[in-house]
Amino acid sequence: MIKNILLLVFLGGLIAKNNTVNTVLHFDILHKNKVVGNLQATKTIEDGLTTYHSFTHIQAKILTTINVKYTYNVVFNNKELNKADVSIMLNNKVYAETSTERSNKEYKITKNKKVSTFKEPITFTTVQLYFTEPLHITACYSEQDAAMNTLVYLGNHKYKKVNAKGNENIYTYKNGVLYEASIDGGLINFTMKIKD
Repeated sequence: MIKNILLLVFLGGLIAKNNTVNTVLHFDILHKNKVVGNLQATKTIEDGLTTYHSFTHIQAKILTTINVKYTYNVVFNNKELNKADVSIMLNNKVYAETSTERSNKEYKITKNKKVSTFKEPITFTTVQLYFTEPLHITACYSEQDAAMNTLVYLGNHKYKKVNAKGNENIYTYKNGVLYEASIDGGLINFTMKIKD
C-alpha cells in the first residue's frame, strides 16, 4: 500500500513537471558585422503564468570600450502583463531601471525612481517579439521605456517597431520566431541574429 502511494506521488510529480513548457532562444549581437555580444531569451509556461527572461551582454569599442547588460524579467497572467522589470547596466553601473506592475485595473510604473500609472490593458510587450511573430498586432508595450510602441507590418514577415522617440527597429521572422533584427539600442545600434 505504501509503495503504491509513493508511486502515485512520484508519478504525480512527473506529470506536474511535464506541464511546464520551456523555450530558449540564443542570438548573436553584431556591430558592424562583428559579434560583440549575445542574447539569451527564455519563455516558461507554467500554471497559467508565462514568464519571459532575457539577458543581453554587449561589449564593444566605439570611442571607448562599453560594457552593456540588459536584463528583462516579464510575467504574464492569463495573457495580460502582470509584472515587468528591466535593468540596464553600463560599465557595471546602473544606467536605467524600469518596473511595471499590475495593480487592479492599472499599472504602477517606476522608471528611474519616478512613479506613474498606465491605465490600459497590456497584452503584448517587446520581449514577446523574440518568440512570436506579431501577426495582426499594431502596438506593443516597451518594458524599458514604459510606453506603447507602434508596430508596422512591412511584408514578407518583416515588421518595424517605432518607439516614442521615433527610433525604429526592424524585425524579421522565420517560422513564426524572430530570425534577425536591426536594433536602435539607445547606447549602441546593433543587429541580432538567431544562432542555429
